[in-house]
Amino acid sequence: MPPSEHDWSSPPLSTSVEIAVSSYRRGIAALVAGASHAVDSLEAAVTADPGFQLARVGLSAAGAAHGVPFVRPPETGPMTRAERHHVEIVDAICRGDEARAMDLRREHLLEYPADLLIVWAPLLSGTRSR
Repeated sequence: MPPSEHDWSSPPLSTSVEIAVSSYRRGIAALVAGASHAVDSLEAAVTADPGFQLARVGLSAAGAAHGVPFVRPPETGPMTRAERHHVEIVDAICRGDEARAMDLRREHLLEYPADLLIVWAPLLSGTRSR
């Protein structure tokens, strides 16, 4: 069901490690803002919880934004449905499958309109996966 006009939900995260959550959120905010410390914050999130797949995807996306070819991280643990969408959306954009990415992105943002990584993800369209 689409959110109400006042429901700006973010997706649930698959980690309960508070430092991983706060580092991830800081890293994504920095990535969207173009700040140089995005990679450091996302690396801190991965270090705090190596199984936090979304932090790994965010770190790969940050690298891609700086010219490093996107490499889809291997799955390291359980993911929420929203996190699986993140992986698929970012991977599709970086592979150049923009039609699929935009379809997935549109569906995802109807449910989670405040998901910064996915709102920002189309800017990765100039990168390519390996």
